[in-house]
Amino acid sequence: MRSLNIVSVAAAIGALAISGASLAQAVPTAVLHNGTVVTQKVPLQPYAVEGSIWDIDIPNRSITTMGQTVHVPSTIWGATFFLENLEFVNSADLVVGRISAANFDRISDANAVVRDAIAVPACPSCGPVRLGPVRALVSTTEARSNPVGSLDRFPAAQATIEDNYFRLGLNLFQRYQGVLPVDFLGRIGIRTSTGAYPANAFQLPPRTHWRYPHTSAATIRSEGSVYVDAQGREYLIPDSLDPGTIMHVAPAEHVTVGPCRAVRRGDLVTPDSLLVGDLLITPNQDPRYPTIFRGIGGNELPRDVFFRALQPGQEVTVLGALTGDHILFGNEFDAPTLYDPAMGIAISATNFDARASTGILRWRGEVFPVDGLSLSARVGFGAEVPVTVIVDPLTGIGAYSVQRTGIEMPENHTVTMIARNAKGVAQREATFDFSAFIR
Repeated sequence: MRSLNIVSVAAAIGALAISGASLAQAVPTAVLHNGTVVTQKVPLQPYAVEGSIWDIDIPNRSITTMGQTVHVPSTIWGATFFLENLEFVNSADLVVGRISAANFDRISDANAVVRDAIAVPACPSCGPVRLGPVRALVSTTEARSNPVGSLDRFPAAQATIEDNYFRLGLNLFQRYQGVLPVDFLGRIGIRTSTGAYPANAFQLPPRTHWRYPHTSAATIRSEGSVYVDAQGREYLIPDSLDPGTIMHVAPAEHVTVGPCRAVRRGDLVTPDSLLVGDLLITPNQDPRYPTIFRGIGGNELPRDVFFRALQPGQEVTVLGALTGDHILFGNEFDAPTLYDPAMGIAISATNFDARASTGILRWRGEVFPVDGLSLSARVGFGAEVPVTVIVDPLTGIGAYSVQRTGIEMPENHTVTMIARNAKGVAQREATFDFSAFIR
């Protein structure tokens, strides 16, 4: 488990000042969904949790894990509060919003399986945008249970979740017959009355004998401090300024790296997919979670472009949530050598090392294609300087590394990379914000 660092009040106020947020109150203040104003407890009383979700209280905007209940405020220090790693998209697979106290019901399994699912394809060959979740936010055992008191339990939604899993598994398997092992359906839980694997993929045993793989609850990672209302009641409010620890919700984090063995495009009922070994991988189908595709240089690109350009043999890295042991529903897809002409000139800038005390700034990145182009860099609104590019003879990808001195930070916190043609005309400019790496 990763370590959790508590951010001090002084650091928090300093960061808010840099971001331009309001500092009208000397003591940090949050507002709950019902208008209740709460202030940070003095002396500071921090909390930190990272564990499985036990309960989600929609009316009260709270999540319980490891015996502690964390409240989702409407605003924190004057700014709207959003949960991390949760968002929603439209029928074009474009992000249109994030989950907050105002639309907190979007986190519910009951709404995710029907109301918020998007069954239409983003393009003719993309497959459905978000067919619906294949694992609940609570554990399978709890999700199948009837609600007790105010516990957030929806057994009917869990039944739909399990049906989603098997429907997707069956449809995807049909695309890889002759490639995946013949017993793949048995491996994912389609069993006979005796628990055996089906002998024929075209004569399946009754649904009542299939065994959905039990899953653990989603993980919530949060840190912050105790706040109190006018009556002295205490609330755990996530007020960390460290990305990834504010209030991060994820179903699981499983990773595979390897060559793409095969790739298939989607249709009206089946999403796009690929194989790494015998692992079947398809984009996340849960309407609550993001799905990101990256190609050469870490450049983000649409799903259609990613699967159109991906070829067997190309290395891919996929982070997502396994359901069972054989199907990975991916949230992040990276193919470091994947390129499509629709991407234009791809430029990246990564590995920033920014030291305000010495004024030294280092970073590196990649560019593709490189033929007939020169590369230069500009920090903030400073002068443009040439950058040397070294081309890999095998991939044709250009790599560069830059060190600049005398940089005033945080006043300067962006880098702009410019690719020019032989006549010096800019063909592509890409700007990157490195403020999060200044130390």
